[in-house]
Amino acid sequence: MRFRAAAILALVWALLPGVGCRRDTSSAEGEQIVRRYLALLVDAYRTSDANLADPAVTDKEGRKLTGLIGVKLDMGIYLDARLLELEVGRVERSEKVMLIETRERWRYRDRRIGSGAQVGAESIDSYAIRYHFVQDKGHWLVDQLEFVEPPQVGRKEQPMAVDVRTAHGLPPREEQPAARQVRPPDQVPVGPPPRGSRP
Repeated sequence: MRFRAAAILALVWALLPGVGCRRDTSSAEGEQIVRRYLALLVDAYRTSDANLADPAVTDKEGRKLTGLIGVKLDMGIYLDARLLELEVGRVERSEKVMLIETRERWRYRDRRIGSGAQVGAESIDSYAIRYHFVQDKGHWLVDQLEFVEPPQVGRKEQPMAVDVRTAHGLPPREEQPAARQVRPPDQVPVGPPPRGSRP
């Protein structure tokens, strides 16, 4: 009798939503998908080649990444990013969509293209992010990401500023009166995905 009761309890436990091996499998799968994306993202920033992230992003996110890397290129620098901590929280999956929430801690260093010399101070940042993945031809691609909580950014100032409009052959943005002058969006510092949609 005890054996039957224990077997029934084990079956109920296994079938409960979010309990047992199903949750562990989803979390493990979610972490693997996120780590694949982040590894490609780090390589893309390090080499200033947004195409390296193509296997893990939709066209929409790929265009954003191209723009963010372009800003660094305009300053003659590339982003040396290192993931220090990754914790996967909620994972929700349907047939074609997966939402994954993470807590991440990063170290960022801007480096001069060519010499690799560090430019400015490093930054230790923390993020709580919700990734929206979509499935395409058997692969999970980042289609959107958002902050679940305000990001905690270590470095408060960019090592350099550049007028991206002028660098791309566009007329300079009109200056605002001194008392109301604001920093144009195309001069705002950016980093990897978590800071880019960080954007």
